[in-house]
Amino acid sequence: RRIARCIILLLPGFALAADNIIWPIHGQPIPRNRPVADVIQATASGNPESGLFGCVRNDGYKFHEGIDIKSQRRDRYNRPMDKVVAVMPGRVAYVNKVGGKSSYGIYVILEHLAQKPSVYSLYAHLHSVEPGISAGKTVVCGQVLGRMGNTASTGIPRSRAHLHFEIGLRLTDEFQAWYATQKFKTKNEHGVWNGMNMVGLDTLDFFRKVADGKIDSVGDYFQTVPEAFRLRVRTAKTPDLMRRYPGLLTGKIPPDVAAWDIAFSWYALPTSITPVQASADG
Repeated sequence: RRIARCIILLLPGFALAADNIIWPIHGQPIPRNRPVADVIQATASGNPESGLFGCVRNDGYKFHEGIDIKSQRRDRYNRPMDKVVAVMPGRVAYVNKVGGKSSYGIYVILEHLAQKPSVYSLYAHLHSVEPGISAGKTVVCGQVLGRMGNTASTGIPRSRAHLHFEIGLRLTDEFQAWYATQKFKTKNEHGVWNGMNMVGLDTLDFFRKVADGKIDSVGDYFQTVPEAFRLRVRTAKTPDLMRRYPGLLTGKIPPDVAAWDIAFSWYALPTSITPVQASADG
């Protein structure tokens, strides 16, 4: 039976989480203090940290938007058997069932509209998608989305099969208009759910804060993200980002708003939006 509240076991090296936030692998609690090598799949370099979030690829010059979660269950042919589940209640926003059409391979994206700000979660390189998982469908926390795999347009060996997982925001609803002005050699197959239009948070850090009881929601986590810089957008119009993510708003919108201060993390994740009165816009 599917239930909205997720129940997980406390095992050595793992931790209990909030009722509505769980680890994306079926039957596995959040890895609280386990070594990175036990949890994260390394790239061809063999360094487990290359599967973490941040500038962890190509000697720090290539950014990785999510985390690569290692397989814990394989069959006799070395195929991963891990079931991938929804980490929070949500709605299916997008499903790509053709592995060769994306570097994400076969992937599912959920939107978690009950969170403030609402966020997406992304589950990539799947072997297959569970029947019934399609755009617009509601899912509960812990519902199976598919099975871990190694699908991708770039090719991933079976020995390094993993789940690429992200939590984050969409940058714009006008992505296709921007994409059309660029000189890319391939067309955009995925609309606004193209990976170039998504920006993530440090997912493993998020899960560990949940497991430690430091946060209970996405909004709590955003409060812990250090601010790197602010961008002032001088316009009285409501920014596209503000309309899509009202949960980022700090304070009330004055009648004479002249600008908007958007705060960003060190990895360019928008973390808050503050309206600026005309009298304060120097």
